[in-house]
Amino acid sequence: MRNNDITENIKVIFLDIDGVLNSSAYDRERKENDGNIDETRLPLIKRVVDETQAKIVLSSSWRTHWNRNLSLCDSVGKDMTALFAVYQLEIYDKTPVLSSNDRAEEIRMWLDKNKTVTHFVILDDNRFGWGELLEYLVSTSYRIGRGLEEKHLLEAIRLLNCENES
Repeated sequence: MRNNDITENIKVIFLDIDGVLNSSAYDRERKENDGNIDETRLPLIKRVVDETQAKIVLSSSWRTHWNRNLSLCDSVGKDMTALFAVYQLEIYDKTPVLSSNDRAEEIRMWLDKNKTVTHFVILDDNRFGWGELLEYLVSTSYRIGRGLEEKHLLEAIRLLNCENES
């Protein structure tokens, strides 16, 4: 069940790809046949999913390649889905695409349609324009480090499991 069909309370990871699942360090070292996703980052996402039971919602520009119906995915979307599956990861949904490319507004729209979300986190290297969503942002970096790192996954797990509440 997805979107308006959600009947259970869920946790969500709004996932960006560039700067989260890849980095400039990865780009410098990858081989010709390596994909655009640094596979060493996927076990980190898997750990967040396993420890929180959160669902992955693509908020990345890559979401235009993906569709719930695999036959409607382009080659990038199919490859991404297959790579995620290798790590027992599934893309649950994607945010809408607005002409403004306002990622925060796209996330707000998705949340407005999915009222049973109890907790969410945004994994993104984009640090501007989040407004009231800023407290849910776990900010990674494309240029520094390898995108998603251990410190980021620990913060995401903490936010999704409400370990900051007393």
